[in-house]
Amino acid sequence: MKILKDISTIGFGDFVASGIAAAFWFYLASLLTPADYGYVHYILSIGVLTSTLTLLGTQNILVVYIAKNKNIVKSLLNLSFFTGLVILLICTFVFGKLDIGLLIFGITIFTYGISKNLATKSFKKYSSYSILQKSLTAIFGLICFYFFGVEGVVFGIALSYFVYLKLVLEDLKISRQTFTELKSHYSELKSNKNFILNNYFLMITNSVTTQVDKIIIVPFLGLALLGNYSLSLQIIIILTAVPGIIFKFVLPHTIGGQVSKNLKRNTILLSFGFTFIGVVIAPLLIPIFFSEYNDVINIIQIMSFSVIPITINLFYFAKFLSIENGRIPLYGGILSSSIMTVGMISLGSLFGAQGIAVTHVMSYSSLCLFSYIMNKKISGTNL
Repeated sequence: MKILKDISTIGFGDFVASGIAAAFWFYLASLLTPADYGYVHYILSIGVLTSTLTLLGTQNILVVYIAKNKNIVKSLLNLSFFTGLVILLICTFVFGKLDIGLLIFGITIFTYGISKNLATKSFKKYSSYSILQKSLTAIFGLICFYFFGVEGVVFGIALSYFVYLKLVLEDLKISRQTFTELKSHYSELKSNKNFILNNYFLMITNSVTTQVDKIIIVPFLGLALLGNYSLSLQIIIILTAVPGIIFKFVLPHTIGGQVSKNLKRNTILLSFGFTFIGVVIAPLLIPIFFSEYNDVINIIQIMSFSVIPITINLFYFAKFLSIENGRIPLYGGILSSSIMTVGMISLGSLFGAQGIAVTHVMSYSSLCLFSYIMNKKISGTNL
C-alpha cells in the first residue's frame, strides 16, 4: 500500500506537470511554423547539451548519495553551482546569450532540487515543485513569446527552472566547509571518482543521444523537418511518462532491494499499450490540430516503437546505479549516442523523415539489448 501511495504521489505530480508542458508545446506548435518551432528546440538543445558539463553531480548520482547520506553531496553541490555560475557569466558577457546562460544555470539548480526530494522520499514536495516549474514554463514562455517573439521563448523557459533557487541557496549556506572538511570531502571524492566520472560521462552520452539529433538535423535537413521531429518527440515524452514516473520511484527503492517483479512486468506491459496509441491513435488526431506538420504522422508511427526499449532499459539503469556500477550504463550510452549520431547523418540524408525516425528506434533498442546482455552477465537474471 505504501508503494502504491508513493508512486501515486509522484505520478500525480508528473502527470499534471507533463500535461501542462504538453499543452504548452502543442499550443506553441499551433502558433508557429514548423521552421520556427524547430528553431526553438534547436536553441534549447544547445543549452541543455552545454548544461551537461556543469552537472558534476548528476541527478542520479545525487539521488544515490543523498539517499545514502554521504557528505560528498556538499562538494558536488558547491562544484556544480559555481561551475554553472561561471558559465552563466561567460554566456552573458562573452557571447551575449543571457537566455542560454540562464537556461544552463537554471537546469543545474533544478537538478539538485529534484534529486534531494527524490532521495529523501519527499514525494509531495517533488510533485508540487514539478507542477510549479511546468506552470511557470507555460506562463513565462508565452509571455516572453508575445513580447519578444520566437527568441523570447527560451528566456521564459529558463526562468522557470529557478523554482529551487531558495532550497539550493539554503543548502549552500549549510554546506560551507572548513579547510579540514574540504580535505576530507576531497578524499571522499577521490575514492568515489570512478562511479562519479562514469556517471558524469554517462550523462554526457545520454545528453548527446537526446539532444544531438536536433542539432544534426538542422544543417542536413533544415529547421522545418526539425520542427516535425520535435513535435513527434513531445508525443513520445507523453507516451513514456508513466515509465518515467516508475523510474523516479524505483531508483531510491532499488538501493534497498524493495522493487517487486510485478511492478516491473506491469510497467513493461503498459509500454506495449502506449506503443499502440502512438502507432494507431495519434496519427488520427495529428492532422486535426497540426495541419502544417506534414511529416509528423510518418515519424511518430515509427518512433513509437522506441517506447518499449526505453521502458525496459529504465529498470536496468536503476539496477546498475543502485550497485554504483556506472561503467555499464556509460558504455551503453556511448553505443546509443554513436548510433544516433551516425544514423541521423546517414539514414537522415538518404531517407529524410523516415530515416531519422528509424535511427531513434535503433538507438534505444541497441541500448536496451546491451543492458540486457550486461545484466545477464553480472547477475544471471533477465531483469
